[in-house]
Amino acid sequence: MYYSPRYIDEAHRLTIFHEEHILRSSRCTCFYCGYQFDPQREQDLVWWDEESPKGRTLTCPKCGIDCILGDASGYPITDKRFIRLATEMWFSGYSRISDGLEPDKIKQTCIEVS
Repeated sequence: MYYSPRYIDEAHRLTIFHEEHILRSSRCTCFYCGYQFDPQREQDLVWWDEESPKGRTLTCPKCGIDCILGDASGYPITDKRFIRLATEMWFSGYSRISDGLEPDKIKQTCIEVS
């Protein structure tokens, strides 16, 4: 299937302030590391934009990058071609997917700033 740059760009817009569609999803994909997970079962989800009236933004439980799409978004998040094109467009070829690496768990650290 052909995915236009515009289609991929529109998908990218749903990787921020996407709490509503993530919570309706049964599967999510990280377009940086390729990790796929069920947001209803995944432990220790980290959300950004806690105070935004637009909604929160989910970060990847494996790599910590805020580039998650859920299946409720309507985009083909399990299509390998779509995933490859999206990561190439969004990260200019600099990602774990582009490098052929498996998802890798990072240790997230909370930093308080006053």
